[in-house]
Formats: sequence, C-alpha cells, structure tokens
Amino acid sequence: MSGPRAVGALADRPLAGIGFMVLAVALLTAMDGIAKYLTQSLPLAEVVWARYAFNLLALLAVLPAWRVAVWQTRRAALQVLRGLMMIVATGFMFLSLTLLPMAETYAITYISPLLVAIMAVAWLREAVGVARWSAMAAGFVGVLIVIRPGSGLFGLAALAPIGAASAFAVYQLVTRMLAREHALVTMFYSAAVGTVVTSLFLPFAWRPPGLEALGLMVLMGGLGLAGQLAMIRAFALGPASTISPFIYTQIVVAALFGFVVFGDAPDLFTWLGAGVVATSGLYLLRYEARRPTRAQTA
Repeated sequence: MSGPRAVGALADRPLAGIGFMVLAVALLTAMDGIAKYLTQSLPLAEVVWARYAFNLLALLAVLPAWRVAVWQTRRAALQVLRGLMMIVATGFMFLSLTLLPMAETYAITYISPLLVAIMAVAWLREAVGVARWSAMAAGFVGVLIVIRPGSGLFGLAALAPIGAASAFAVYQLVTRMLAREHALVTMFYSAAVGTVVTSLFLPFAWRPPGLEALGLMVLMGGLGLAGQLAMIRAFALGPASTISPFIYTQIVVAALFGFVVFGDAPDLFTWLGAGVVATSGLYLLRYEARRPTRAQTA
C-alpha cells in the first residue's frame, strides 16, 4: 500500500489543487459541525484538545503502513509555526461556532482568501493578475451581502471569526512554504504541536465525555486528519492565491449542516451572498482551465 507521496518540487496543476481544496473544506466543515455540537455539553478547551489528540492518534494508527519517519523535517521552525497558527485558528473558529450560526461564521472568515492573496505577493512573490483579484473581490462582495453591515453581526462575536481568518491566512501560506516536505511529516507536526499545547489547558477545563461524545471526538479527529491532508495536497499543486478562494464552497456545506443539525435556516441574503461567492469561484475555475498549461515538475 502506498501512502501520500512526498510533495517534492512544487507542481503547477491548479485545477487538481482546486479539487483537493473543495474536498478539504467539506471534511473540515463536518469536523467544525461536530465541534459546535460538542461545545453544547463540553468545555471549549476540551473540544479543541480532542480535535488534535484524536487527530494525532488517527495519524499514528496509519503510519505503520507507510513507513515514513514523520519526525524528520528540514524546516522545524516553520512546522511549529504552522501548528501554532492552526491552534489559534481552530480556537477562534470553535469559539465563533458557539456564538454564531455556521453560515454566518464562515461568511466572516471568508476575508481569509483576500488576506492570503495580499500576503502571497509579499511573502511568496506570487503574481496575482486582474482576473484573480476580480474574482476574489466579487467573492468578498458576496460575503458582505451575507453579513449585511449594520445587521448586528459586527458585534464582539464577530471578533472570533476575524481572528480565525487572520490566523488561517498565515497558516495557508506556511502550508504552501512547506509543500516540499512529505505531507505526513507536516500532518504529524501540526497534530503533535496542537496536542501538546492544548493539553496544557486541560487541567483547567475538563469534563468526562459520555460514550456518544467520545465517539464524536474520534470522528472529529479523523475528519481533521483527512481534511488537512487534502489541503496540504491542494497547496502543493497550485498557487496559494488561486487555491484559497475555493474555501468559499464551504458556505454551502455549512448552511446545510447548520440547518439539518442545529435548525439554523439561512435567510435570503445568506443564499444570495453564497451565490455571488460561488459565481466568483466558478469564474476563477474557468479562467484557470483556459490558461495555457505550463511545464510541470514532478
């Protein structure tokens, strides 16, 4: 059995990268939905810890089949930084989910792709053309339609998803910078750093989980592992400024999940804004498909 291959040299396959991003956000949205459910009966710090601890256990369970020395990295500082940014983003996201419905939470965090595009120019020196900027700007307009400035979403509760978006933007760029590392190495460091750091808070926030909650914790860890692995692959296949806008597809999954599980029915503005966001994503997909294929490095 062959595991996730080492990323190697950066590939230029943006359409494949977009596909992996769509898969990643679907898996991670399901994970967030489980976290929102668990925080109704368990402390927030315990839920965040479970997300990493069971993620690490899931990873360790599959490692023997792949024989990868996951502790060996050439960029330890970046691995730790990525893990820390992931903790910050997760903590703010889970906090936001306790304060706001899922669709509104994701709508606010969708400022992250714009932050990524801006940071990518400065850090990674990626070229961001007019078509990409236009698509991302349209997506941001769609987010504003959902949020509706003055509707009450811009209170203190909105600070949590804004914090999540900022940390997630840095996390995405660091993920791109680590693309030459084996995917399992990056996964291991994120899960290990997350488990160690969040374990420090457990003595102050612990409530014994029931059997159902324990099962959901295990599922949450597995979804987190699969989602992050897909995201690592996505950023290895295309520029961060191209891949990141497809996080917008998450709002559809979040709206459906929030309605079915929590009874949060998105209003007309949410669906209208989601439509604008989706249209901008489809435009970018069409733009990437029509671009001349450049030489790829395997």
